[in-house]
Amino acid sequence: MKKQIALVGNPNCGKTTLFNRLTGSSHHVGNWPGVTVEKKVGKIKSHKDVELVDLPGIYALSPYTLEEVVARDYLLQEQPDAIINIVDASNIERNLYLTTQILELGIPMVIALNMMDVVRKEGNRIDIDALSHALGCPVVEVTALKGEGAEEVAAVAIDLANKNVPQVPFHRFSSPVEDAIGEIRSLLGDCVQEADARWYAVKLFERDQKVAEKVHLSADARAKIEAIITRCETDLDDDSETLVTDARYELIGKIMEKAAERKSVDLISTSDKIDQILTHRILALPFFALIMFLVYYISISTLGGMMTDWMNEVLFGEMIPSAITDFLVFVGAADWLNSLILDGIVAGIGAVLGFLPQLLLLFALLAFLEDCGYMARVAFIMDRLFRKFGLSGKSFIPMLVATGCGVPAIMASRTIENERDRKITIMTTTFMPCGAKLPVIALIVSAFFPESVWVAPSAYFLGIGAIMLSGIILKKLKKFPWGSVPFLMELPPYHLPGAKTILQHTWERGSPL
Repeated sequence: MKKQIALVGNPNCGKTTLFNRLTGSSHHVGNWPGVTVEKKVGKIKSHKDVELVDLPGIYALSPYTLEEVVARDYLLQEQPDAIINIVDASNIERNLYLTTQILELGIPMVIALNMMDVVRKEGNRIDIDALSHALGCPVVEVTALKGEGAEEVAAVAIDLANKNVPQVPFHRFSSPVEDAIGEIRSLLGDCVQEADARWYAVKLFERDQKVAEKVHLSADARAKIEAIITRCETDLDDDSETLVTDARYELIGKIMEKAAERKSVDLISTSDKIDQILTHRILALPFFALIMFLVYYISISTLGGMMTDWMNEVLFGEMIPSAITDFLVFVGAADWLNSLILDGIVAGIGAVLGFLPQLLLLFALLAFLEDCGYMARVAFIMDRLFRKFGLSGKSFIPMLVATGCGVPAIMASRTIENERDRKITIMTTTFMPCGAKLPVIALIVSAFFPESVWVAPSAYFLGIGAIMLSGIILKKLKKFPWGSVPFLMELPPYHLPGAKTILQHTWERGSPL
């Protein structure tokens, strides 16, 4: 019987790298039913009867983003046979927040403790046995980038899936919160499965509306639950969601006291030293402009341009037409057929494929920046400004690329995970004047404003203004129901990505072309 294992973790924790290691090239990419959040499914190389599902990177099982809703709906409704929770060991406290939530679902789980090489390099230590005992689930050391521990964690997950023993969470919160959750759990009765009853009780305590809609409780039971929550909030003088959040971090702190040893809490890592420059309040934007100039220069103007010119002028301009012409002359084809094939089919395909080298090179460079950890910094730098106009911090990169060409700009928006931000970026970014629009701008300027030096440059300012105005309008429409969400992003430590990972990311983004 086919088993299904879910891969869950925070963004930038190495989840996709581990997924690629376990599935190789056998996975396929699509969208979740009804939404455009990316879905990856593949078969584990060593066990062809086991399917691995890569869920969107999330920070919590909350209803704030579409990715979070998609992930938790899959876990609750599809009920995979086991879960691999990949945790960034170099930022373990933040990652364990999601772990404590997944444990409450009752699904068998193994923790893949990734980036242990970074932890050791910093002189720190994590006691795997102590961590496993505290959480009540197996923990396996993994270095996804090098493939170390990947097969071992897959074997543990498959063993858990075959045994099919529900996961029992060991952790408990403070007495008042735990008592309130216990009372709510007793009111659920048969409305939910016993294995995940605690998760539902916690979410109802947090007043999660989407969960409340799925749990069919009587009006009397709902009133009792509200009374329990209100009493606890009054006793502890805080709202229920904050109480649970504080309780989780208090719990994580106690676990870390037992399982982690740090060389020095004041030690500044290499990543922190780099960030002192690259995320500096004043220097961040100039450095970003320089880096993106190099990306743009390499992928569009120099190496990418040379490859595109070769495809247009040599491959589709001389080699292929010459070979086809010789063949058509040899078979005695009619002139109209020659024109149809050469001027129509070959020229048309060549015009489209001419962009391919630039796009693939652009995707490869963006994949490098993303995997090394810099793209997370870019989103952090730009998000505060762009959120005012309904855009994401990552929207700046497609806007910059759009000054060269709108086609790669739209394709570059595939790096934006949030569906709403991606759609708005796609709809607005082509307002930027690109290379194809410049001749039209030049024609209009020379015909109607021959003595003005400001009209042509003003097209760029008008394009930026149109993007911002459109963003403000679009974010108010009901077609984009997710609105603004709290900006939460981990800044992963810098590391050199592997060539295989970059090529896989480039292929995934370029293959739909």
